[in-house]
Order: sequence, then structure tokens, then C-alpha cells
Amino acid sequence: MMTFDERERAFERRFVHEESTRFQERSRRNRLLARWACERMRLDPQASARFTAAFVAQTVPLDDEAVLARLALELAAGGADEPVSVLRQEMRRCAGLARAEGRPGPAPDAASSP
Repeated sequence: MMTFDERERAFERRFVHEESTRFQERSRRNRLLARWACERMRLDPQASARFTAAFVAQTVPLDDEAVLARLALELAAGGADEPVSVLRQEMRRCAGLARAEGRPGPAPDAASSP
């Protein structure tokens, strides 16, 4: 039978694992969103890499609404305005891909997604 301390440590490990998983999924989602935005803004590969790195670093701690607002501003500045409804839809698509990337098994095919 487990002691109270063992159960507490198990719950703490589980919490740390779940938070780490959420952080990694959020980072992957924001990376995919940034790449999508780079395509819309028609950035060259070097500018795309810089934009993606900066976007991910700056948006991981933000909530979803702040990420959408930041994405809208970046797209507008890059001459590729998109309605918020489109941004939300893309965020959901990227979140699904990010979750799938984190699961063991075959890698998802991002190119086949709409």
C-alpha cells in the first residue's frame, strides 16, 4: 500500500508531466501558426525562420486571445489581413496537429491538412 508521501510525489510528477506536455503542445501549435503566417506574408526562408522563432518565444506565455491578437497584428503588418474567424480556425487546426505530433506513432502529414 502506498504511503501518503508516495501518493503526493506521484501526483506532483503527474502534474509536472501534464504541464510540460501542455507547454510543448502550445509551442508546437504556435510554431505551426507562425509558419502558416509566413506563407500568407510570403516571407523568404531566412525571414520566415526569424519570424517563427520570435513569434514562438513571445507567444508561448500568452493566452489564446493574446496569441490571436498578436497574429492578427503581424499579418496586418505583413500585408496579409485575415479575419479573426480564419485565425481561430487555423489555431484549432494547428492545435490538432501539435497534439498529434506529440503522440507516439507515425508523424502526422501537415501537408494533407486543409
